Amino acid sequence: MTNMAWSERWLALLNQLGYEPHIRRGRSYARRGQVKALEVQMGRVTAQVEDRDLGPCEIEIITNRLTDAQWQQVMDALSRQAIYVAQLLAGDMPTNIDELFQQAGVNLLPGGHYDIEIRCNQCQASGQPCKHTAAVLYLLGQMLDDDPWLLFRLRGRDRQQVLQGLRQRRSDTDESAPAASAQTDNQHPTIGSLGQPTDQAMPLSAQIESYWGASKKLSTLNHHIAPPAIKLALLRRLGHPPFPTDSLEAYEHLTRTYQRVTEEALDLAYAPMPDEE
Repeated sequence: MTNMAWSERWLALLNQLGYEPHIRRGRSYARRGQVKALEVQMGRVTAQVEDRDLGPCEIEIITNRLTDAQWQQVMDALSRQAIYVAQLLAGDMPTNIDELFQQAGVNLLPGGHYDIEIRCNQCQASGQPCKHTAAVLYLLGQMLDDDPWLLFRLRGRDRQQVLQGLRQRRSDTDESAPAASAQTDNQHPTIGSLGQPTDQAMPLSAQIESYWGASKKLSTLNHHIAPPAIKLALLRRLGHPPFPTDSLEAYEHLTRTYQRVTEEALDLAYAPMPDEE
């Protein structure tokens, strides 16, 4: 499912729950613009659906929030995946992030009927969505394509909370690195504690052939040149420069420069070799 759009994954989930015939009816309601004031809150979606006969219908969709302990497991798993962290900090949602949630023992998308509850104040459906709730469910799936971060809200954390947690873990890691380095340095012998060398160093004249190291043929050197997996990842991660003025202009100028350098580097890398005379 990782190659599917988020709306397609959402609809596939609804089909697994047995909602498919109801979603078809709800889709026509949604496409006619009868869903009003849809709002995604923490673990809760509210909306109003206009019905010609019943009038306004108040809709509520409730999803189970992850506990703090479960979110801790998810954040720990995320922080161990550098590519995921880079994508999230750059504002992109990894397409297979739901698999990482499963590895942490939880689901990003609702895992079954136990994970989602639907309510309509005008209808008394027995576990199945009415056309009003189906319209909201369908429209919610379409919204996920534009903003997949809404899935985090459905599980009890918003985008800012997730990014702040990742930055905090990165900061903690950066702070612990110098301490670990200092501890390692303290374990090294000092100059005063070194004894006399056991082996006499070879004279330089005897090392002329290997002074520059072992030679290698150019054909044995490997390199990989390709467009970046995440555009402007570092720049977007750093954000706007902390200038008192012209911060946005400087950021936009850097963006254009980064893009131009990347394009010219790729053009140069893939340019045909000049004809040898």
